[in-house]
Amino acid sequence: MENKAMPIIGGCMCGAVRYEATEPPQKVGYCHCRMCQKWTGNLFFPYAMFRNAAFRITQGEPKFYKSSALVERGFCANCGTQVCDHYLKGVDHMFATIGSLDHPEDWPPNEHAGIESQVPWLVIHDDLPRMRTDESPNFIAAKAAVEQGEEREDFFVKS
Repeated sequence: MENKAMPIIGGCMCGAVRYEATEPPQKVGYCHCRMCQKWTGNLFFPYAMFRNAAFRITQGEPKFYKSSALVERGFCANCGTQVCDHYLKGVDHMFATIGSLDHPEDWPPNEHAGIESQVPWLVIHDDLPRMRTDESPNFIAAKAAVEQGEEREDFFVKS
């Protein structure tokens, strides 16, 4: 797609939480890992990965749930829309839910992650790269940071 809207904006269903990204996503994909399946209540989590410095909440504030020692997941406390998630340590990226983007059609996926948990009867016919969670550079960095007790800086700028 040639004319992608910038900044990239999105938010929850009720409008209480809004965000923007000032750069295109570094990756867009599907995560099939079991944690993302549970979080979304679906078979995969479609995401757009942005650098933390390019992502900010512009209205409201998501409520966060720490789903593991590695990841915190943000949602609207009013309507329940899953908005974003991020690794707690070692990774400088925010993952926005594709469905919460105002223009999800602008950002087609370019990878599959967490394929070790992909439901066997779900067949997605594409030739996108596929990786296991334990092969993901972000997962590897976050896990190492947690194991080393690394502190992290705040992950997004609030307006």
